[in-house]
Amino acid sequence: MLLYAPDGTSPEGFLPDLSGRLRKKVQRQEVTRLQSVETWAVWQGRRVEVVKVAGGRASVQQWQWPVPDHPAARAIENGLWGAKVPIEELTEVVETVTEVPIAL
Repeated sequence: MLLYAPDGTSPEGFLPDLSGRLRKKVQRQEVTRLQSVETWAVWQGRRVEVVKVAGGRASVQQWQWPVPDHPAARAIENGLWGAKVPIEELTEVVETVTEVPIAL
């Protein structure tokens, strides 16, 4: 299994992958708990998924067309747009943590 370190951290034993994210390969038996985290917010009146937060800015995205008429917004692929925005511009932030069952 591959574990990824949270952005902005440098835990022992983690090495950068080709994209620069820190990861560590571990045996399945070493994993005792697995969680999935989703964060959603409202930006410019649109419900968006928060995919990354770093340096006081959030990368957000939404599956909806057209791309908002805002200088920070850009098309990513068919129907998906994204933006890097100050975290202060996000409202109604909701983070959902889900336990992922681990097969023994």
